[in-house]
Amino acid sequence: MKIIYILLILVCIIVLILIAISLPRRYTERLHNLEAIDDPKVVEGFEKMAKTPPFIWIRKQITSKVKEYEPTGTIVDLGCGSGNLIVQLAKNFPDQSIIGVDISQEMLNAAKKRVEREVPSRGIEFKKGSSQSLPFPDNSVDFLISSLSLHHWLDPLEALNEIFRVLQKGGSLIIFDFRRNSRNFFYNLLSFATKIVVPKALKRINEPLGSLLSSYSENEIKEIFAGSQFQEYEIEPKMAWMFIIAKK
Repeated sequence: MKIIYILLILVCIIVLILIAISLPRRYTERLHNLEAIDDPKVVEGFEKMAKTPPFIWIRKQITSKVKEYEPTGTIVDLGCGSGNLIVQLAKNFPDQSIIGVDISQEMLNAAKKRVEREVPSRGIEFKKGSSQSLPFPDNSVDFLISSLSLHHWLDPLEALNEIFRVLQKGGSLIIFDFRRNSRNFFYNLLSFATKIVVPKALKRINEPLGSLLSSYSENEIKEIFAGSQFQEYEIEPKMAWMFIIAKK
């Protein structure tokens, strides 16, 4: 009987995935959204959300993608937030130097505490900075990662050129973010989560739906990169998110 139940559950999961994939995509105007990341209550809300299965899965996907490119030297996590991805990177890349960068001191404080608690021997550095003003000299970074941060960059073109500046020749950039032209299923799911599930502080700033609404489509990303100094890049679009991989 247990086998039958397991098979039924698997069939239901497959049916739900097929339904989600078959639903039409939604095309909306981009709405810029600010996260209020210097609000301690908002930081606490993101901390709770980061522990949920979807975000654990996202970090595993990003780590797997980074492994494909076999990074060496210094890895920078731009928009590191409270350090969840940094801990994952530290455990998977023990020989690399890792630096977390974020515009919010509240987030950096939370990230330092997490690292001290979970990977105290790694000696991870943290620096305050933005995508448009990175705290590194020219040609000094081997590998730069940014996850769920691109949609908050005030000037993505200027940010890309700033990343290009700090990357070494042959250095790599991996961006993970939502794609605004996602399936209706995903829009409805995030709308439900924003209204019903997430902590009150996140509802107040319309997260996580606000992040989806302020993200970019693949065509918009192509237009931004066309004006940047990056000549070599590719976009890997998925159901509701995408990877952007670029090389200097």
